[in-house]
Amino acid sequence: MIGQVDFRQQSRAIIEGHNAGLLRLYAEAPSGQILGAEMVAPEAEHLGHLLTAYIQADMTVHDALQLPFYHHTLEEGLRTALRDAAAQLMERPSPSGLNLCESCPESALQ
Repeated sequence: MIGQVDFRQQSRAIIEGHNAGLLRLYAEAPSGQILGAEMVAPEAEHLGHLLTAYIQADMTVHDALQLPFYHHTLEEGLRTALRDAAAQLMERPSPSGLNLCESCPESALQ
């Protein structure tokens, strides 16, 4: 699966006047294992650093979304791509109205 973010609409990139570029995050379905990414984005070296750490730690999309993303940063664009990938992992609506990632047990939302 591919999660992506377009930096034309990313708030920090807009504020800095560098709102151009795209990040595509590749993850294995159905596990959500982060496999790699392609990007042409502002400060891509910072995003690349985070992604290599996620891959080296064998993280899934769900694992990475549990980490902090400070506001107001370009790294929040990575969170958007992770959320896009996670949305593709959704199986069914939960009783709470939230969708579940395969790696997230329903009991965690109750």
